[in-house]
Amino acid sequence: NCLFLKDINSVYNPDLFVALKNVKKQGGIVIHNHPSYRRGTTDKSESHKKLYEQGLIDAVEVANGENFYPLMVRRCIEENLTMFGNTDEHTLTAYRFGTLDCYRTMTLVFAKKLTEKSIKDALLEHRTLVYVCGYLAGEEKLLGDFLNAAVECRIMKEDTKKGNRTFLLTNMSSLPYRLRRGGTIYELEPFKSLMVTLGKDKKTGEYIPPRFRVENMWHVDFKNPTFELELDK
Repeated sequence: NCLFLKDINSVYNPDLFVALKNVKKQGGIVIHNHPSYRRGTTDKSESHKKLYEQGLIDAVEVANGENFYPLMVRRCIEENLTMFGNTDEHTLTAYRFGTLDCYRTMTLVFAKKLTEKSIKDALLEHRTLVYVCGYLAGEEKLLGDFLNAAVECRIMKEDTKKGNRTFLLTNMSSLPYRLRRGGTIYELEPFKSLMVTLGKDKKTGEYIPPRFRVENMWHVDFKNPTFELELDK
């Protein structure tokens, strides 16, 4: 897929390399769609290697429809590419996603302004996260920033006798978060709150911070990131 084109007709050429160079001449962005969909591998073919080496690929689909390609996340991070998630829907999104109990697959773009230039800048600077079937995938720092922007965390009670603190976690977004601490999983539903009580570390005697592994977030190699929630004043 090619974005931000000025003249679509002038892009065409039977030679793929020439066509993509024509895209670049217009300042366009090239997305490599579901690279492991048909070949069943994340390895690049010889032609794909040349495309990447010549700088003709700007972004990669790490999710397509309800399919997620975890190893593509590593490719994007290691090769400085932008992550995309697309529906690849040829009919109505309700046909595919209506029975999955989740939103359609999408790319979340963190643009500073609601303008074409700002959106393009965000894509070139890799400021995207991918949503697919209730999960978020992307660079670890951006996932953490997103979580802390979405979840408000407040200390509601401190029991000095029992040596614990009770936190109120409020989800201000329309996405759920599955937070794990040890053997306990907290399901933080959209626009809802829950209480979490944490004690002290037995070794240090310090209060345990509100730090959780987010099981519906992915970054490199199938890994769920762990984040400490910032305390709201």
